[in-house]
Amino acid sequence: MEDERRRPDSADLVVAGCGWLLIVAVIALPGLILNDGPLTVYMVVVGGIIGFLWARRRLYR
Repeated sequence: MEDERRRPDSADLVVAGCGWLLIVAVIALPGLILNDGPLTVYMVVVGGIIGFLWARRRLYR
């Protein structure tokens, strides 16, 4: 029974969602500061992928 995964509750989802948004915002910040559209889009995509992997790991550990 110890190896069973529990389903994520609402608090886990909130923490994962806020963490994902924070990761995306921090990674996209250089593009926003430099006012460079393509760089911002690229950094948002990279931040989104990294944030998604972090959130998935956080929810299913």
